[in-house]
Amino acid sequence: MPATGVLGTHRKAAVFELIRTNKQFPTGYFWQVEKDQLEFDAEEQIKNVNDQRAFLLLIGIFISRSLVTTLLMKPLDYGLSTTVLSEVGERNLKLLATIIIHLVRTVCVPKKQTPLPMPYEISRYLYSDEEMRFIFGKLKKSLDYAENLIRDWGEEYIKQLRAAGPTGYPPAA
Repeated sequence: MPATGVLGTHRKAAVFELIRTNKQFPTGYFWQVEKDQLEFDAEEQIKNVNDQRAFLLLIGIFISRSLVTTLLMKPLDYGLSTTVLSEVGERNLKLLATIIIHLVRTVCVPKKQTPLPMPYEISRYLYSDEEMRFIFGKLKKSLDYAENLIRDWGEEYIKQLRAAGPTGYPPAA
C-alpha cells in the first residue's frame, strides 16, 4: 500500500475518505449487488462502514470500476489499446473481465459463502457463470490463490486506513 498520494494510507488520501461513514456517492455509482451489501440512511449516505463494507468499497474502486469497467470494457477510451480490437481481442478482454468480476463477487462475501450474484448492470459485457463453469474449474487453484491474496491485501489496507484516523466505525458509544 502506498503511504502517500491519493491512494495512500493517510487521512488526506481519497481512499481514506472512501471508507468513511456518512459519505455520499453519485447516483448510479453502485451496482445493485453492492447496494444490497451496504447500509444507507434517508439521505443516501453510507452508514456503518464495517471492515467487510470497507473492503467492498475498496474492491469496487480499485478492481470493479478502475480495472474492469474502465480499462477492460472501454479499452480504446482509456488507452489500453490504440486500435479497434479484433474479435479475438474483444473475446479475450470479455473473458478477463469475467474472471476478475468472478473474483470480486467471491471476495466480497465471507470465505466459503456463495459469491455475490452477477451485477446485472454489466452482465451483458461478461460471460455467464454457466458459460464459464469449465474455465472456472480449470482455474480453481489460481482463483483460490488470487482470492486469498486479495483478501489479505484488503485486510491490511483497511487496517492501515483505520490507523490513519477516525472513519466513523465503529460508531462512537
